[in-house]
This record gives sequence, C-alpha cells and structure tokens, in this order.
Amino acid sequence: MIKHLTIAATALAVVAGPASALSCSATHPVAAYNAVANAEESFVILHGEFDFDVKKVPDVNAPPVEARIPTQFTGKLLTGDGFTDDVEVAVTLALSCVGPWCARVSPKTDYLAYVLQAEEELIFSVDPCYAFAFSNPADEYIEAIEQCAAGGECEPK
Repeated sequence: MIKHLTIAATALAVVAGPASALSCSATHPVAAYNAVANAEESFVILHGEFDFDVKKVPDVNAPPVEARIPTQFTGKLLTGDGFTDDVEVAVTLALSCVGPWCARVSPKTDYLAYVLQAEEELIFSVDPCYAFAFSNPADEYIEAIEQCAAGGECEPK
C-alpha cells in the first residue's frame, strides 16, 4: 500500500511540473489502520518515540529520493488488547521525497507509526504526505486504533 501511494504521489509530482504544490489529503489514523490491515505486507503499529541522529536527515535544499536512517524506537506495540506491550527496537526510518517535498520526522517526538515488518528489519516509511505517520496523536485516535485492534468498530470519524 505504501509503495502504491509513493508511486502515485511521484507520478503526480512529475506530471504536475515544478510550479505546482504537492497536494495531500489528510489521512485519518483509522483509515491508515484499515489500509495496513488489508495490505499484503505485514505491519506493526507502534506508539512512542524514535531516537536518531538528526544530522543524518537530508538537507531540504538538496533532497535525495529517499534517505534511510537507523533509529531506536521506545514505546508501545499494539496488540489485540491495545498498546500494552513495552518495546525497544531498532527501526529503519525511510524518509522519501516527491520533487522538492520531503518527509521529516523529529526525534524524541510522540508518534503513532505504521511500520513495515520486512524479513530482516522494521521499516518506518514516511512520505511527504505523512500517510502512515502521526505526530503527537490525540488520545481519541489512540483509543480508536485500540478499538480496531480489539475487533470493534473501525471507521474513521
């Protein structure tokens, strides 16, 4: 799902030309939950902070297509009972750019993160529209995601 969104956003930016602005629709955390729940890939949902060397974040004036930054995540893992499991784990932060627009993540900031569980690593892919990254999520969003994980109503409100 993430790769499809990135490809679509990239295509839009290329077709739109350099004078255009990036247009993103706001993603609701419950819509993101439903997207990863229905994805072919495996995801984990984390709530907490990523710690990394901010100097490794690319310069906004010379953005690459993607930057991969090693991070250490500390927080909670979503289970069927909610964000109940404490976790401290290495996660690769993959920041992508579409034209001049690049994703940014701040260390030591509270995130609700939808993280790809690849064969060898966990990857937190963040695109310029932040479709699967929610900084400082409101309690109502955390409760809604916990409700989804418990098998309850799972519709964005």
